Amino acid sequence: MIPKIIHQTWKTNIIPDKWIESQISCEKIHNDYVYMLWTHEKMKQFVNEFYPELLELYLSYKYDIQRCDVFRYLVLYKYGGIYLDLDIYCIKELDNLLKYDIVITKCPNLNLFYTNSFFMIKPNHPFFKYCISKLLERSKKYIFFGKHFHIMASTGPHFLTSMINEYNINNIKNIYIMPNKDFAGDCNVCTDKNCKGGTYFKHVVGNSWHSMDSTIYNYILCNYLNIIGIILLFLIFIIIFRKTYKNKYYYKKIYK
Repeated sequence: MIPKIIHQTWKTNIIPDKWIESQISCEKIHNDYVYMLWTHEKMKQFVNEFYPELLELYLSYKYDIQRCDVFRYLVLYKYGGIYLDLDIYCIKELDNLLKYDIVITKCPNLNLFYTNSFFMIKPNHPFFKYCISKLLERSKKYIFFGKHFHIMASTGPHFLTSMINEYNINNIKNIYIMPNKDFAGDCNVCTDKNCKGGTYFKHVVGNSWHSMDSTIYNYILCNYLNIIGIILLFLIFIIIFRKTYKNKYYYKKIYK
């Protein structure tokens, strides 16, 4: 079985006020689980102790979130258990999912990718070993495409999705892909402030690592219908203007 351990990460032991309720909910509802909050310093010590060959790579990442992403693979490969982002509020306990070897789910924001905000796995799982073996190869992925794309592709959801596709999901035995209705329900980056959540979790406002490019991408994602509408109206205006201009020019030419 997947061991009853919940792993979460933050810079220090002091969790921001906006995530205290979600953190408490997960610890309280799983009161017979071991709860581990890993600070940046504890994560570094862990890597140095158990993965010294990866310490240089770990420290070389430009952004803290990349180290946090990488740590999830390392700590769950070592100990197994459950990883949850701090902005995930627990609604239902996870005991009935411990029978699987690995539990993953798709991103609520964009269903093309698997999320790395939550997963459950047995220790020493070969798929996570494969992910770890590819970290160096992917460490510079999309580095010239801005912070958001670089993080997503080097260590984040795009990295995880690429690993699943390369490894072939059919080769991952006893896997459970949690439906989005059970994971986040109606919660995503566009609805976090007033969503009800899914069977197991509710997502609250997070985005702690986002910068300006992430804000722009999220705005486009949440408002693409309005943006498309504006573009269409602009194109219609251009077409009407051109036709009107041509007609005026045509009549002037006739009556000149």
